[in-house]
Amino acid sequence: MLPRHKMLTTVLQAIEMRCGDAYNRSKNSTMVVQIGYSFTEGIFMSATSKIAVLCLSHFRGGMELDALKQTKLFRDHGVDAILICREGTFLEQVSIEQGVPFQSIKFKSKLSISLIRGLRTAIKKYGIGTLIFFGASEIKSIFFAVMGLNCRVIVRHGTTKSSSKKDPIHRLFYSCVSDYVGISQHLSKNILKILPSSENNVHTIYNSLAVDSTEYNKNAPLTFLHVGRVEEGKGVLDAVQALCRANIPSESKVITYVGAIDKVEIKEEVENIAKKGDVTVKFEGFCGDVTPFYKENSFFLFPSHGEGLGNVILEAISKGLSCITYDNTVFPEFSHLGFNGVYSAADRDIDALARMIEKAYEERQKLKLEDNMVLFNDMFSTDCNVRNWLDLING
Repeated sequence: MLPRHKMLTTVLQAIEMRCGDAYNRSKNSTMVVQIGYSFTEGIFMSATSKIAVLCLSHFRGGMELDALKQTKLFRDHGVDAILICREGTFLEQVSIEQGVPFQSIKFKSKLSISLIRGLRTAIKKYGIGTLIFFGASEIKSIFFAVMGLNCRVIVRHGTTKSSSKKDPIHRLFYSCVSDYVGISQHLSKNILKILPSSENNVHTIYNSLAVDSTEYNKNAPLTFLHVGRVEEGKGVLDAVQALCRANIPSESKVITYVGAIDKVEIKEEVENIAKKGDVTVKFEGFCGDVTPFYKENSFFLFPSHGEGLGNVILEAISKGLSCITYDNTVFPEFSHLGFNGVYSAADRDIDALARMIEKAYEERQKLKLEDNMVLFNDMFSTDCNVRNWLDLING
């Protein structure tokens, strides 16, 4: 196996031949890495006016939708932005359908000449000054693609990760990153734990939620709602077990599950538990518009085993529901931010969850939910999201 410095030299030479770039290098080509990138600071100038949201995933999920949404938010607020994605993917197709400006790149592996060349060409073609990277796996190709260019890289971190990237090799490749953004305080702490970062270059920018209004149904039935895939990790079994044990009127022991059913066995287990505990359960399956369900219930019971920043809890708060969760990952933040009617039980403790259901039920009529509406608009509006991103980019 080639020594690291020779491997980097070989890759750089290949990039030059493919891209036609002439790097101003010293005789020892490894000095390009040493001079061009500091392990802690980088050499990036302030951001230019052109932004690219970079998401190279071939999947169709939350991160991909967030990348598309962020690009559209920038453009809706008059910011010159483009989406860079992988050719032949869901993101490319939906960008075409929705008229979102994009540049797709054809490549096979996450570290490849074709990806490096394609990204480097796009940066030059569009005059990109800032790359906002939704992802992790392609950081090595990004490192080479931005080398020698006045292009800043910001990593947006949206899921909790456990594998440390603080070894020397990862520090090298992540040295092209100027800043990291977590979409919750929990995820910002996760960045500091696993990525080669510091408190000075880690920031929290919450996702936004575009809502028609933050009005809520004050006369909604005192019943319960769960929104998310019907799977164990989303706490569907925990929810029905706690509801069985909670000491509340029987007419309120009703829970509606809105979300795709991954395994019929889980659905059947929920039904069996509910039957034994005199709880009424309803399964609505996946629904494109969940708003009517928020209006028809008073409590959002979502004991997920972990979330980065789920849109469903934002939607529930914006629609005036009391929210009952575990105290893991992101959920305690909502209480710390000052929202009323947010209840967190000890993680995976069904009895504690039942007690929180009782407390939420008892306090429901006393809540000042109007205060939540004001705070929500201050914290999670689209204007707030774009303003925070621009403060970082232009700072």
